[in-house]
Formats: sequence, C-alpha cells, structure tokens
Amino acid sequence: MGDKVEEVLQALEDALKFWSIQLSSADGELKKNVPASTVKDPLEELVKIVKLIKAHTTKVGIIYEPSKLEKSGEASITTVSDLSKSFVLFISALAQVSSENISHLFYDEIKSMAHSLVLSATQFSEELKALYNNVVSEKSEKKTESDNASEGDPRLVSVGKIWNLCDDFTKLIEGGKLKVLEKKTKMHLSLVEDGLDEFAEWAENPEDMDDEDPFGLEDDFSDEEEEDEDDEDGRNPPVPDDDDDKEDKKQVSKDREELVRYSKLWLQKFKLVKLLFLSINKSLSTLTSGQSIDEIFQTEGIIVREIDTLIVELMLNQTLDDVVEKHAFAVDVACFKIVAILRDTNKKSEGKVKWCASWEAKYNEFSDDMYK
Repeated sequence: MGDKVEEVLQALEDALKFWSIQLSSADGELKKNVPASTVKDPLEELVKIVKLIKAHTTKVGIIYEPSKLEKSGEASITTVSDLSKSFVLFISALAQVSSENISHLFYDEIKSMAHSLVLSATQFSEELKALYNNVVSEKSEKKTESDNASEGDPRLVSVGKIWNLCDDFTKLIEGGKLKVLEKKTKMHLSLVEDGLDEFAEWAENPEDMDDEDPFGLEDDFSDEEEEDEDDEDGRNPPVPDDDDDKEDKKQVSKDREELVRYSKLWLQKFKLVKLLFLSINKSLSTLTSGQSIDEIFQTEGIIVREIDTLIVELMLNQTLDDVVEKHAFAVDVACFKIVAILRDTNKKSEGKVKWCASWEAKYNEFSDDMYK
C-alpha cells in the first residue's frame, strides 16, 4: 500500500511540473506539446472540469488529515488518482482552446490563471508527499499537541488557494473575452486620465508653471547650472537692442498664445478619446471576433503611449514642432482605427454606425480648428 501511495503522489507531482513548464513557455499554444481534447465547447468543458478539480482537492484534503491517513486505506490512492485524472482532462481541454477564436488577450489570461492553478496544485502535491512520509516514519508522533496547533496545517492553505483559483477561473471563463477587454480598457482609460488634470491646469496658463518643474527635472540640472555660472568669471552678458527685444517678446507671446490654443483643443479631443474608450464595450457583441478584440486592445495601448508622450512634449518643450505633430498624428490614426473596427463590427446596427460617424465628425472638427 505504501509504495502505491508514494507512486501516485509522485506521478501527480511530475505531471503537474511538466504542465507548468508547458504553460509558462512563450512559444504559442499548449496544443503543440499536449494532446488536445475534441469536445464541442472547450471553454464550457473547462468550467465543468475546474469544479471537478475543486471537489477532488477537497476529498484529498480530508483523506490526508494526518491523524486519519494511516487508516484511509485505498482512499489515499483513489482520491489522488482522481485528482490527477481531473488535471489531465483540464490540460487536454485547455489545449483545444484556440487563441485565434477567442483572442490572444483572452487566451493569455486563461493560460496565466491555469498556470497559477497548476503551480498551487504542484505545491499541494509536494506537501501531501511530505505529509505522507512524515506519517509513515512516525515523526508526527514525536510532536506535542501544542506543536501541531502552533504550526498549523500547510495542506489546508493549499486547498484554500486551489479553491480560490478554481472560482476565479470560472469567473474568467464565464465573463468571456469582452469582460477581459473591458478590464483592460478601464486600465488604459485610467492611464489616459492620470495626467489630464495637470495638463489642463498647465494649458490655462503655461507661464505660471514654467518655474514649477512639472516632471522633477530641475534637481538633475541645478548643480550643472551653478557650475556654468561659476565659469562666467564675472563677465557681463551683452545687452540686447530694445527694438529686437520687443520683437522677440512679441513673437514669444504669439507662440505662447498658439501653444495654449492648440493645447486646449487637445483637451477637447482627449474628452472624445475618453468617450470612445467608455463606448468600446457597449458597442461590441459576444460575436466580435478574436482578431478585433486584439486589435482594439493593442490600439488602446498605442493611444495611451502617444498621448503621454504628446503631453510631455507640449509641457516640457512648449514648442509646436515636428515631434509634437508626429505624436498628435499617431493619436488621431489610432483613434480612427478603433472607430473603424467598431463601425465594421456593428455595420448592421444603424444607431451604432451613426454614433461612429458623429464621433468622427466632432473629432475632425477639433482637428480642423487646430490648423486654421
């Protein structure tokens, strides 16, 4: 009996470690290295199997209670064997899932959580093996009751982790690819909003913030500036001509006005970007293709990065140059790409198509005002 228990525990641990390696690899889908099932709906099957894993984990946890383990008989083998079989079914169904169908975004979330579940199960199997060896060698009898009470039971901790991961996995699958995209879109939206308040304050009057060092760069250069001043050796700077000085100030004032106008128009466009982000999930149905989901997610990331860079360029350099134009154009292109995806996805919905057209018209209106 003892050899069989050790054998089944070791087999579970070895299998879990192998699957963990496959799940952690970045070389694509699991089916390349693991036989895939052929069920009608692998996602639905995964939910069923996860509930099975949770139930079998509970049974193993009960059977492997140290004071009862020696009297458990065949149950110490069959319960672990059943848990192993449920993980075989889990990995097999997971290998059937195609990222092309459900989106790479959703697939990566599923794969990541599956990996966490397998890792927790691996830890559980190692604890079971150690616990069994401890009982067999009668080490547990040498401990006092107070020792046992104070140390706690790591087996129970692992069972709890597996339960929680099974519940989270079920929620993930049942929420679907749109729920995952919604979560990512909210994250991207919060990143867009992060710097807007400060940018709006700056756009009202850039002069007031000229000395405030909004990006914390002043400290890095203060020492260098002091050294430069020391190197002047008392020399007086040339006095500018009054007419030239007036002309320079006039040009600076004109440039500043144009910068403020341009920045305020971007604030209006940023509001439309936020509206677009908030409307994405409302505009998509469960029939939306995985490719569209991935394109939207990737394009959101581009918008966030380009907006962040654009704001930094405007506030730091305060010049409407080619660099600003480059990032501004990138934001425009990315936003229109998302609108195009939404329009194509909802081409049979007149109301949603009209919304896309209305959004584009308003966005273009602000863009036209920028270059008058």
